[in-house]
Amino acid sequence: MKFKTIKNRFDAMEPYVRGKAVLDIGCVDARPGGVRKYRMTGLHLFLKERASSLVGVDVDEEGVRQMKSEGLDVVAADCERMDLQRRFDCIVAGEVIEHLSNPGLFLDNMRGHLVDRGVLVITTSNAFAIGNFYRILRTSRIKVHGEHTCWYDPVTLTQLLSRHRFMVEGLFFSNKRKWYERKNLLKLKYQVPRFFSRLRPYFSGTIIAAARKA
Repeated sequence: MKFKTIKNRFDAMEPYVRGKAVLDIGCVDARPGGVRKYRMTGLHLFLKERASSLVGVDVDEEGVRQMKSEGLDVVAADCERMDLQRRFDCIVAGEVIEHLSNPGLFLDNMRGHLVDRGVLVITTSNAFAIGNFYRILRTSRIKVHGEHTCWYDPVTLTQLLSRHRFMVEGLFFSNKRKWYERKNLLKLKYQVPRFFSRLRPYFSGTIIAAARKA
């Protein structure tokens, strides 16, 4: 399957979420230290503006209470085992699958929450991101979220989705938005990895997969 490189992951999601009933998995976007970035990253708000209806799910109960206080329709639940008693046209799992203990159980549960021919959109860190290699050269280590359990590349992610009866119909690469900001155009720590990811897209930082329920 061919890969397309895009600057913004939202561009890949747009056709699947506009006017649809959408479920947003990991909507709080919690980070180490208790920081919750659902407003900063903007994924949930992007979906809310485009979906005909939107429900968010996250295991972070305090974050869910915070989002509810802002009038957002969110639920505290475990995405591997929950049963919301309804189905959706599209499920978006942004930077979630790499945190899970049992990604196969998660995918089976998502199938049960999708309508026939519904679409699951997954974004996840790319195991072969040039930024990882560049950090190893600079610091002898990589920067990784302390709660990640695994890495994926397009081949392994497609294989996992196929085993759980999803058919991948779109694969995209993307990178951090700050690489493209004018103020960072002369900073080598951003522009060196940007150069190599343009030369070889497989070095890009993020994978986006759109997979239809088969």
